[in-house]
Amino acid sequence: MIVANNVEGATKAVLSAGERRIDTDTTPPAGKGDGIRPFQLLEAALASCIAITLRMVADERGMALQSVDVTVEVDRSRADETVFRTSIDLHGALADAERALLLEVARLCPVRKTLAKPIAFVDAE
Repeated sequence: MIVANNVEGATKAVLSAGERRIDTDTTPPAGKGDGIRPFQLLEAALASCIAITLRMVADERGMALQSVDVTVEVDRSRADETVFRTSIDLHGALADAERALLLEVARLCPVRKTLAKPIAFVDAE
């Protein structure tokens, strides 16, 4: 669970997840740009989930994955859908079959599977 705290007169919010904290803000002129933008957090959730999932699978299978760079960009320009554009760079002495497997596994990360489902919002009263 995440708690966002915002004080009067500020666009900055502090997110809390237990003991961990992240500053968020919007860009000027509305905000000061003193934190990660909310949509960047959405991109970060998907990018980090893909990277972690790939690391776990590579380690489990003994693959020589040195590092992985995942880039995610949210495209909200279409009125009827949101598009997540992803790019994955795998670094290491991987066979072609290993690379193909990891790129397929990236599509199975839990955050991507969650975002691919219909979404409902339930507001507490």
